[in-house]
Amino acid sequence: MAALIDKPDQNTTANLAADLKRRLVDHFDVLKRPNDLVRVTQISQHQFRVNTLALKIDADAVLRTYHIVMSRFLYVEDRDGELVITDQTRH
Repeated sequence: MAALIDKPDQNTTANLAADLKRRLVDHFDVLKRPNDLVRVTQISQHQFRVNTLALKIDADAVLRTYHIVMSRFLYVEDRDGELVITDQTRH
């Protein structure tokens, strides 16, 4: 008879961090203006950088260009199923 050994799942923390990022993207996607882009970069398990980019329209432009209108450093955690966001941006 084989014995079962409980090992902590290594992907659990990665899955939790990916879930936080997905929820953060969904949160800021609702708050942005229609033509803006939101870029979320994960720095550590709970720390994120969120850039909001706006379309820059030039008369002679060949390609679309965007410029950063807001940049934030956030600490994000899940408390009892609720997303708690703390702004850590220095002003």
